[in-house]
Amino acid sequence: MTTTLTPASTDAPAKVLGGIARTTLRLHRWALWLWTAYVALGTGLLLWARGPAANELRSLLASCDTGTTVPDACLSRLDAALGSYETLLRTGSYVILLIPFLVGAWAAAALTAREMETGTAHLAWTQSVTPARWLTAKLALPAVAVTAGTTLLLALYRLTHIEGSGPFEAVTHATRSPWGEDFFTGMGVVMVPRVLCGVAVGVLLGLLLRRTLASLGTGLLLMATGTASFTAGRQHLWPAEIRYGYAEDESSPRWDTVNDEWPMDSGAVTRSGELVGYDYGCLDAVHPSDGPPGDADDFYACLRADGYTDVWVTYHPEDHFWPLQLVESGIWLAVAALAVFLSYRVLRRRTA
Repeated sequence: MTTTLTPASTDAPAKVLGGIARTTLRLHRWALWLWTAYVALGTGLLLWARGPAANELRSLLASCDTGTTVPDACLSRLDAALGSYETLLRTGSYVILLIPFLVGAWAAAALTAREMETGTAHLAWTQSVTPARWLTAKLALPAVAVTAGTTLLLALYRLTHIEGSGPFEAVTHATRSPWGEDFFTGMGVVMVPRVLCGVAVGVLLGLLLRRTLASLGTGLLLMATGTASFTAGRQHLWPAEIRYGYAEDESSPRWDTVNDEWPMDSGAVTRSGELVGYDYGCLDAVHPSDGPPGDADDFYACLRADGYTDVWVTYHPEDHFWPLQLVESGIWLAVAALAVFLSYRVLRRRTA
């Protein structure tokens, strides 16, 4: 008698992965719909700013006499159009800035904590789904969804900003600083790693705390702390440039920078070459309250009398924008990778 052996199907793991993916999407379908609606809201705001608002701004700019100092109805409409464009663009940036907080809170509360709290996760592990595959689906699917949506909003923000930058400069006679939080996050890439970190940290918190409300509150707190820390200390992520000397048309050397430069600190140079803080009392020699104004020679004469030789300012030039972006992005990604690693370790220990 001949026995025929049938090899096991090689697509079983793929079927399992496909099954857990469909289950995860079905379980969190309302979150997916809300995320789609949120992205659609941001998309609508930015498209309106890039289309009708920017078109109206350009049309009024072409028809109004912006060289006159006498206010008229046309200039008033131009200011209103600029305000409308700016409001839409700023609101779109707020939509982008809120993504890590919303995603981090949801990932912490609903993605893992609720399933651990209600026992849904343990039920899934008894249905031919290993804990590792379950966790992989929890990490991968939200990461793909939030990356796609965030990338779309960032691309639209960049296009909208470029579309209105010319009229903005023509009306205000100034350029936007690249160092504001809305510009820095909207025109760069740091928001995607920040969002991915929110997902990874949220999943880890859910596995550790296993309580929905506790995970939600902790996730919000951690994302807020991390974002605030980078906002306050971002200038220290890359070595700053230093400039010496005094500009007569500035109130202090610290502000002797162009619009695209980010001034950080300033002071005076001692005779030994040490950089120290300075209260710029010698500016009174250049800008006295009474009498004719002085010049740079008067300023330096006063400075030498006080024991200093020069003044200095540290700043970030415009070409530090991308180094700062990449360093901050790398830190967010490193924290996300650590959170993913710890999530698998925690799950392995819990299910051993």
